[in-house]
Amino acid sequence: MGITLFILAGVAVTGTAAYVMTTRSAVHPALASDNTVVGLADPAAETRVGGSPARARIDWQLTTVESLTSAEDLLDCLEAQGYEDRELVILGNSRFAVRWR
Repeated sequence: MGITLFILAGVAVTGTAAYVMTTRSAVHPALASDNTVVGLADPAAETRVGGSPARARIDWQLTTVESLTSAEDLLDCLEAQGYEDRELVILGNSRFAVRWR
């Protein structure tokens, strides 16, 4: 009886490992770069699609900070000042980019 449970546990672990390995190969992690936010490097993303030309919007302002706490404080401050468009981008190595307009 004990050997049967041991064999069933081994089969379950092997099956789980095989499933994880086959599904994991299809996952592509996002790389931290300046283009991780949609439309960050594409000026055409700021224009309207349609008949009349779009009015120029205020340019994004960007700064980097060294800790998540600093980024949260900056985002809170921007919210208090009335900025509606705020974004946080994780750059890696404990660096964060905050942009707003």
